[in-house]
Amino acid sequence: MTELPIRARGVIAFVLAGSGEAARVLLLKRRKAPVGAWCPVSGRIEASEAAWQTALREIAEETGIRHGTLFSTGVVDSFYDASENTLEIMPVFLLMIPREETVILDESQSESAWLDPDVALERLTFAGHRSALATIRRDFIEHPPDPLRRIASGD
Repeated sequence: MTELPIRARGVIAFVLAGSGEAARVLLLKRRKAPVGAWCPVSGRIEASEAAWQTALREIAEETGIRHGTLFSTGVVDSFYDASENTLEIMPVFLLMIPREETVILDESQSESAWLDPDVALERLTFAGHRSALATIRRDFIEHPPDPLRRIASGD
């Protein structure tokens, strides 16, 4: 019997500026595959790196944002990778910052946008990202974040 390999090699990280009704979600438009997709930050875990460290590194690399408070959302996104015949799972993190900041894009992104959460839900390309953002809206925007989900504070 052949089994479908399950791999956890990457992370997803949303960035949220502000709180309550003033909250804005950062989305990035991909220049590399999947080209044109509106997504949160994502990336591969490097050797000897914890998943939460990957989230902070990827946020800094893709957006230039290097501070804030990182939370675990309790959500894991998944997708089937046909090219490798694997099921990929990725923990979803959230970096909360006090206000919108100027975003410095890396070469893998073509655009960025700070959006109202409802607009961001409409713009996100993938269903797993929309589901994660719906949870973030419920657990981090509509209510104060549970301090037990706090992982780290940067700079």
